[in-house]
Amino acid sequence: MWRRSPRPGRLALAVGVVVVAATVAAAGPTGPPPRSLPDLDAAFAGAARELARRATAEGHDDLATLISDWPLPAVAERQVVVAIPSRIETPAAIDTPGERAIWSDFLAARRTRAEGLFAHAVLESRAHARTPTREELAKPAEATAAPLAQRSSEAVRLLHLALRDDPDHARGREAGGWVRRDAEWLAPEAAKQLDRGEAYDPAYGWMPKAKLQRYRAGERSDRGRWVAADDDEQRPRDVKHGREFHSDHWEIVGTASLADAAALALRLEETRHVWRQVFGGFALEPKDLEKRLEGRGRAAPQPPHSAILCAGRGQYVTELEPLEPLIGKTNGIYWLPTKTIWFFADAAGDPPEPNPTTIHHEATHQLFAEARADVSKVRQLAGERCGFWAIEAAACYLETIEPTSFGWIVGGRDAGRVPAAKERLDDGFQVPLEELCRLGRKAFQSDDRLPQLYSQIAGLADFFMNAAEGRYRESFLEYLVRVYSGTADPETLSRLCRKPYAELDADYRRHLLR
Repeated sequence: MWRRSPRPGRLALAVGVVVVAATVAAAGPTGPPPRSLPDLDAAFAGAARELARRATAEGHDDLATLISDWPLPAVAERQVVVAIPSRIETPAAIDTPGERAIWSDFLAARRTRAEGLFAHAVLESRAHARTPTREELAKPAEATAAPLAQRSSEAVRLLHLALRDDPDHARGREAGGWVRRDAEWLAPEAAKQLDRGEAYDPAYGWMPKAKLQRYRAGERSDRGRWVAADDDEQRPRDVKHGREFHSDHWEIVGTASLADAAALALRLEETRHVWRQVFGGFALEPKDLEKRLEGRGRAAPQPPHSAILCAGRGQYVTELEPLEPLIGKTNGIYWLPTKTIWFFADAAGDPPEPNPTTIHHEATHQLFAEARADVSKVRQLAGERCGFWAIEAAACYLETIEPTSFGWIVGGRDAGRVPAAKERLDDGFQVPLEELCRLGRKAFQSDDRLPQLYSQIAGLADFFMNAAEGRYRESFLEYLVRVYSGTADPETLSRLCRKPYAELDADYRRHLLR
């Protein structure tokens, strides 16, 4: 059972702007290497400047602005997560021959960059296969060298940057787990619903088309009979006979309104999209990610996740208190025995519940626990013996999701609970990693210092994900795999980082206090 503790408010993020770019066709296993990323950046930046100049000269100021605003922000010690549309859509304002010509050239430049980014993603995915020489193994790790050979996180990052530029990049889409239906790229689960003849409405979810028409007309289905929507909303429900909402990846059953369920579904799907980019290397072994990017494997539809949304805190506590006596202290929970996340709707709350950070936190637990068959088989062992802090730290990290115009930003020393972690250090509080990594679930959750520990592990998550340009990101990701699979021991994280815990403790302090 994984539960969350209260968290402080988030601070605003300040970011600059930088061009991220690339070009050239994806290299095959024996093909030529792509040009360097800086060279690719310069090539795309030059093309974009010329296109913006043309648009301005022809009086298409809005198009010039769109092109100039395409580069992503430079976000130091944070992660950028990009939104990926289901297809390329031409803005309605582009309606003259001159605008269409410039738009076409802009898409061509983006496609060229996408090919280059994808080529680099393929190369990064192969890094895990390289075996160090004896001489290399005999040398101490360099201060700037990555502790692990695998580069799964970087491969996933480059893949999604390529798909932002070219949402129709077929190899990239297939590697990322999408399938094509007509002109759109969809999750396999959504495509399966379409193939069944169902349709999706953000207000009502997936359902047969005839049923959806009646819902849109103001009717609701209640245990085999149709009633007016207003009557249905006023009728109390119990969890056993709750309203159902089916999103692409969740089955939500609840006693709250359909509008509340729809809002929850939106947040859950948002969490999944961000999780796939931030922790994408967790779901696949490095060798399997390499196969995907090389076109030798595809994603299959997965069973939906389960969520329950109660109408209020009282019902939430009543339903769960027999299972978890301390449920009244929580705002949401991932209940491991049934693989279900629970929330409650409370519009009068401050903030209203379930708030985004609660959803992000609990959904992160669910996504990790249910992501891999080899992990799910032994999920009951996750963090039981040691390393439980990392499970909660990863969930705290995704509490920092910040929506932006291009997608989201995650992490940062001024985000989520991390400022509180700095305050703990200022107060002289720091549990050494050597001690923290020995704590199993029961010892961690019963610790008298639990509020302080939650602050510290949030800071540690940011350190391992973002410090020194993500030097320890792959190590932390691999540590999570081993904690969730029950194969971690108290020294695993130190070995993966190739550093003693005392040195990692010092690095963590420097990361937060500078």
